[in-house]
Amino acid sequence: MFREEEEHSQASNELALRRILRAYSVYDTEVGYCQGMNFIAGMLLTFLTEEESFWILVVIMNDEPYKLREIFNRDMAGTHEVLYIADKLVHVFLPELYAHLEKQTVHTSMFTTQWLMTIYTSTFPFDLVTRVWDLFLAEGWKIVYKTLLALLMHAREDGDLINKNMEEILSYLRHFQSKVDGEKIIASANKIPLKHRHIQKYASEFRKLMEGGEMHVHEVIQRFLTFDDSTIASTNSQFKRVHRFIRLKRQRDVSVQDFSPKMVPVAFEAKLAVMISDALSPEECAELIQRARDQTYDDVLIRQDGMKASQHVAKCSRAIVKDFDLAEELFQRIMDALENIPELAEKFVDAPWMKKKVDTPLRAVSVNDNLHFLKFGVGESIAPLRDSTVTRGNETSCVTMHVYLNDNFKGGVTSFKGDRRYFDIKPKMGSILIFDQDLRHEECEVTKGKRYFMRTDVMYSPRPMNESSAQ
Repeated sequence: MFREEEEHSQASNELALRRILRAYSVYDTEVGYCQGMNFIAGMLLTFLTEEESFWILVVIMNDEPYKLREIFNRDMAGTHEVLYIADKLVHVFLPELYAHLEKQTVHTSMFTTQWLMTIYTSTFPFDLVTRVWDLFLAEGWKIVYKTLLALLMHAREDGDLINKNMEEILSYLRHFQSKVDGEKIIASANKIPLKHRHIQKYASEFRKLMEGGEMHVHEVIQRFLTFDDSTIASTNSQFKRVHRFIRLKRQRDVSVQDFSPKMVPVAFEAKLAVMISDALSPEECAELIQRARDQTYDDVLIRQDGMKASQHVAKCSRAIVKDFDLAEELFQRIMDALENIPELAEKFVDAPWMKKKVDTPLRAVSVNDNLHFLKFGVGESIAPLRDSTVTRGNETSCVTMHVYLNDNFKGGVTSFKGDRRYFDIKPKMGSILIFDQDLRHEECEVTKGKRYFMRTDVMYSPRPMNESSAQ
């Protein structure tokens, strides 16, 4: 995402990107942070300072002729409108290809959603991205749609899409993105006789349908959701992942259980231990499990000094995935769940138990984007231990986070251990457990089935002296 000649290290750039996105979420609390914004902000950082990038992001999110805010807003009306316009333009300018896509039950939204929401910054070569953005900043959305049509013209000829079936079409469109010639695509785009009136025509048409109550949810998404998941999964899992997690502000009926008082007889003090139930939907859990299954797992077998070959501290399988967007989303869901419980929110944000270890007040700032997917078969477990601290720049971890992805197994409880007492928490699909990393805990043996969960850390940074604690 960042240029190789950038003076700052990759870690510094990532921290700058986090600060920009966090600042915008404070600036515009209604939109907050939405997946896809990071690609745009990262692109701006390759040319501008951190402050300049933030203010340009503010402009393109809120001002004409860009108005990206409407794409990332809670109701996603702007996204639905953009996909509607794109679908109509492909129908008009590429009728033969459109008819073939329809015949193969390939809707344009299945490959254009990520392209258009991020204005090509997420998947295409930088050579194309910079050319598109030069024109986008000058004239707005027309070049975005022209580029879409030019890309499909190129794919139609080079990839022979007219003679491909559904799986072949989606596979080609997923892999050709990294190979396109930016100069040729923009040259082709500039020859397409697309006018602002074409765009305005379909924008007005979409808004009338919405106002008339004829389209509550955009038909593009309706059609996609009627497809057979087993057919789509093998060819288009990336789109489904993006499509599902872009709806960041979707309201969920979560419940919060504060287990901190239960820790007193175990750890002899009220450590943080909180369960947020239904933080993820069953569909999201299934998607993450599928994503986990697609990874290469390594066996985790840890023994302490003096142990026999048959003894172990941990025996399970692990895959590590780096995903900034998912980490940000999970952090936001925790904050949203706790916002109506001020005392608990303050405890989570301020980590008051850390005052004994550090002199500077802390605040929670993010979730570590190194996500550990853990898989347990029958007989596998992790013996009692305390989690290690992770440091990243001026950030340090204070809280462990478990995201429980399934519960159709037996055994496998998370058990907090004291010298004489213990407290068990039964994993529930879609729940998030957050707890002080100093708590000694065990992942008990699975006796039937397979257990999946994701583990990572909540990161804290020093709180500025002039900043008050959580409200």
